[in-house]
Amino acid sequence: MGVTGVDILAIACILFILSYLVYIVNYAIDLYELNPFNRPKPLTPKEIFIIKSKIPSINRLDLERREILFTRVSWFRTRKHFTFRGPVGHKQELRLLVSTASCLLTLGMRNYKFRRSVHRIVIYPSEYYSLINRKHHLGEYNVGLKTVVFAADNLEKGFELSDDNVNLAIHEFSHALYHETKGRNSWESLKFQAGFRRMQRMLSDESFISRMESTSYFRDYAKVNILEFFAVACENFMETPELFKRDFPTLFETLKKMFNLDLDHLA
Repeated sequence: MGVTGVDILAIACILFILSYLVYIVNYAIDLYELNPFNRPKPLTPKEIFIIKSKIPSINRLDLERREILFTRVSWFRTRKHFTFRGPVGHKQELRLLVSTASCLLTLGMRNYKFRRSVHRIVIYPSEYYSLINRKHHLGEYNVGLKTVVFAADNLEKGFELSDDNVNLAIHEFSHALYHETKGRNSWESLKFQAGFRRMQRMLSDESFISRMESTSYFRDYAKVNILEFFAVACENFMETPELFKRDFPTLFETLKKMFNLDLDHLA
């Protein structure tokens, strides 16, 4: 008897199931850090020099927090999947800086691995066209795909000027962090979401909006919606904490409690 169509279909189904099982096993090994051949390597002195010069906020940290940050950065750049599309330059430096920005944002938190919200980071050379929402982007966070996407040129600009309150990496990972904490019952997630609701109330307060407009401390993009307001505020919080605390002390205290981090106090 020859091989029938049913036999071929059965073989195809078995191969599909086996390949899917292999994918699940590999994913679990990676997720729970069971792969002995993929251990994080400590940052080199050169890498530490790069991130301290590109992200001066790190120089505000005491030695203990700095060491915690460097350890987390090492984990993040090793465990997260980075994909570069097209002729992207300085790949290793971008991987290092993106990892540092995400870990700085969560330095005061126990949950820093973005396991629920970020599975992949994709970097294009410049502005790219998204087939999902059919728009051109400089950066975005895709909730469904658990993916953060960047345009490399704008990503690098965010690290060239450290006090202009524009940092694409901080901005997009702020979106991811909101979804990371949403629906979780841990104390820090509940505290984070309580702070987020407080920010929502601020954004609906006319006097607060008026103050935002009069000072021009936050760029206009913060007015789009609460999620963008939060992301822009995170950029300001990380880059110019002294000005933030002076001009918007209530909001500054809210973010400080959400992140369990006070860069102004450490300065």
